[in-house]
Order: sequence, then structure tokens, then C-alpha cells
Amino acid sequence: MIFTMKVRVPAWRLLLILLVVIIFGAGVVFGFTFNMFLKPIKEWGWQPYAIIAIWFVISAFLIVAALLGSYYEVEKRYVIVHKGAQKLVYNYSDVVYIDEEQSVKKKMVCFYTRQGHARYLMFDSKGVLYKVMLANCKDRLSKEEFESRYPKVKL
Repeated sequence: MIFTMKVRVPAWRLLLILLVVIIFGAGVVFGFTFNMFLKPIKEWGWQPYAIIAIWFVISAFLIVAALLGSYYEVEKRYVIVHKGAQKLVYNYSDVVYIDEEQSVKKKMVCFYTRQGHARYLMFDSKGVLYKVMLANCKDRLSKEEFESRYPKVKL
């Protein structure tokens, strides 16, 4: 029986996502201040150094916050997804379909709620969340039943 378990998201997957965000942010920040960086380094004032320092501090803060604030709490009747300050609760009884093929292929738990909404949760390193959801989601439908009950939802 599972009562409470804290499951971490793999750091390398979070870092890959953050890398895209940080590179995009760098493009925006350094794109707007491009003229400051055209001069030779010896002629730079304090502003370009301040921009670089602030960008590094913000990037480091985002990385630390994401690594510490992203995890799952697996409970007996539901799973809580922590994304920083945001908490999302998914009851096992609300999960009507788990796309096992896509979940294994993409290394993300792909499931659909009673409202027909698709949700994706990253696999943890041992796949504990996926196994627990398969075991605890008792009201799951087969693929055919799901498609007939939710014809507008594309799998």
C-alpha cells in the first residue's frame, strides 16, 4: 500500500527544458542590448557587465528553483504535481484512459481525465509514477471505449 511517496523528476530532463528557456531569454535580453556589445571589450562600460551578471543570476535562480520545486507526491487516492509554487492534484478516480504505448515511447505518463483533457507527466528515473498510476486508476477504459465515449478527443 502506498500512503505517501515523494518522487523527483529527472534533473537532466528539467535542465533540457530550462536550457531552451534560458537560450530564448538570452536571445531576447542580448538582442535588445546588442549595440552595447558591439564595442571592443576594453571600451565597455559597466552596463554590459551588469547585463551579463543579472542574466547569469536569474538563470542560476531558475535552475535551482526548478530542480528543488519540481516533484510528485504519490498518495493513496491521488497524485500531487509540484511545479514551483503551483500544485496540481489528479485523483486516480478521474483518470479514464492511460495511453500506455505513448507513455512508454515518450517517457511521459500520458493520461486523459473525465473531462477529456490530456495530461502529460514526466517519468521519474525508475518509472514509479507510471506503475502506481496503472495500478491505482481502477476506472480506466479501453482504447475503443474511450474513443466511443469521447469522439472529439484525438489520441
